[in-house]
Amino acid sequence: MALDFEDVTIRRGRRALVSSVSFSVLPGTVHALLGHNGAGKTTLMRALAGLIDLHSGAIRSSHQTEVLFVGDRYPADVSVEEIIEYRSRVLGNVDPTTAVQATGVSDFLRSKGSTLSTGMAQRLSITLALMTGTQILVLDEPTAGLDPQGVQQLRQIITGLRNEGRTILVCSHDLAELEIICESVTCLRGGELSASGKVSEVSENLPKAGHILRTQDDQLAYHRLIEMGLSAEKVARGIRIDMDIPIARAIEVLSSEVEVSEVSVDRGLFSRIYDRYGAAPEPNTRRARAKHNRQFR
Repeated sequence: MALDFEDVTIRRGRRALVSSVSFSVLPGTVHALLGHNGAGKTTLMRALAGLIDLHSGAIRSSHQTEVLFVGDRYPADVSVEEIIEYRSRVLGNVDPTTAVQATGVSDFLRSKGSTLSTGMAQRLSITLALMTGTQILVLDEPTAGLDPQGVQQLRQIITGLRNEGRTILVCSHDLAELEIICESVTCLRGGELSASGKVSEVSENLPKAGHILRTQDDQLAYHRLIEMGLSAEKVARGIRIDMDIPIARAIEVLSSEVEVSEVSVDRGLFSRIYDRYGAAPEPNTRRARAKHNRQFR
């Protein structure tokens, strides 16, 4: 295993932030860590980075692990090139060429720290981490503050690193992006493990997604589906049909009168995984609400 969390418990005073959490991350994979705010994700990341102590259990890694938290800042009057050169000297004059090429920071080597966008700073942080030779990279909310182009660039970097055989653990609320890049997932709820494994395993018993149909005439399509006794709803993106209606049946009903130009799911796979295993518990009694408020405030 690249990373192994074994019965990890982390406490703050008498309160357990994380309780008896166990999961593993396979080498050469991108693994998602999901959970609501206060679920214990960042607490685990901080423990992995050695910033807080475990109350019990163990965290093991097969290689040196670099943990990157969102919001890294760099000296305003120092260039990216100078920051990389300094890092190289600290590490014993390592050659930064491979890391620079992997992240594309060569495009802004002369930029000062004060001028770096969130995406640039994120790429620089990954560059500095890769210069250590690490095979395991942990990213905490890496897409926070990135524009769509920055998210796409980060995706390309992560995919490239995985293709090189590196292991990447990603903690993020960007569920659509995680669905694209992750092969496995761990979910936390209230500081406890709720699910972990390959995406195909964790999602095996989830409800199916509904579908959104886009047609040449959504008004006509909607009325035709209703006339045939099929449950349908007009939404901004087109016509939504329930998960229980076979998509082939809906298309067949419409095919003689209107062309279906696009079919998509109304909720992605990782959104449904999050809903089942990562969303905050519903406090349905006065005592439960009080406990919930104490735990997650």
